[in-house]
Amino acid sequence: MSLEAVVYTSRVSKRIDPQDLQALVSDAEAFNRAADVSGVLLFDGGRFLQYLEGPGEGVAQAYGRVRQAGLHTGIAEIAKGVTGKRLFRHWPLKKFEVDSIVLGSIARADWSGFVQGNRRPGAVDHLLDVVNGRFSHA
Repeated sequence: MSLEAVVYTSRVSKRIDPQDLQALVSDAEAFNRAADVSGVLLFDGGRFLQYLEGPGEGVAQAYGRVRQAGLHTGIAEIAKGVTGKRLFRHWPLKKFEVDSIVLGSIARADWSGFVQGNRRPGAVDHLLDVVNGRFSHA
């Protein structure tokens, strides 16, 4: 079975309180678990960056729900394609609160491939650094 991934950014459409954000994450987590989708959601207080991975049909369904959600606007797909392996297989959806510099640096990084270990660090490497607590602004 081939695995697919999609990554996008968006802006909150209105001020979102922590309870609404947690409800959104809990709902998405339950859906993703049923669709065999995993991933992470970065949030800087005003913008989201989400990476979803899994079987093509599951990713398409989860991403379709994302595009219909009313809590955000300006969805910009950064990358989409086949990926060699799951990066977050244990997380149907895990949220990380980050600052805007971190979110921006990942959004602007090289997403031309979903491959780790390139000579030049790519977006996946930056995302993994944030998730694993190894990110620095230097």
